[in-house]
Amino acid sequence: MEQLEIFTPSGVVAGSVKDGLVQSPDLRSPVAIERARWYPHDGSKPEHRGSVLVPPDDVLVVTTPDDEPTIHANWFSLKLEIGPYRVVGRLPTPPGFDPAKALARPGGAFVTLRDGFVELMNRPDAGIASRAVIHINRYVVERVESTLMLGFFFPGAKLTAPEVAPVA
Repeated sequence: MEQLEIFTPSGVVAGSVKDGLVQSPDLRSPVAIERARWYPHDGSKPEHRGSVLVPPDDVLVVTTPDDEPTIHANWFSLKLEIGPYRVVGRLPTPPGFDPAKALARPGGAFVTLRDGFVELMNRPDAGIASRAVIHINRYVVERVESTLMLGFFFPGAKLTAPEVAPVA
């Protein structure tokens, strides 16, 4: 059994899943979590829930244990807004990658970021969850801040360039 966290619109569920989901999350069926712990956004106490099924429509972000990247990559910083969350991380791309000309597009429902964090946008008191691997449900991203044009990666999201500080 492998550990993961699923960030939903109303809270975070953490627990164990069968092998395989951690390497390739999808949105085709509910996610079965064993030994689940629920951390609600409304300020109420966390609770143990045993076994739960998380509906695919509730899966916004999935964090998983660290794994070794398998490709040599160029890394680009991204800032995303997804429901109540802000996610910041690094997107790996192959050397020479041009998203406007690339034949390779994301093949699944998730885009993987590394070395990032997840935070609640409207609850600074809730803290920041730093994670090594963050899988983003690319279909629910509302806003993307990046130096790359990532319309194919996050359809429907508002794309913006990072603000550049003026040179003194």
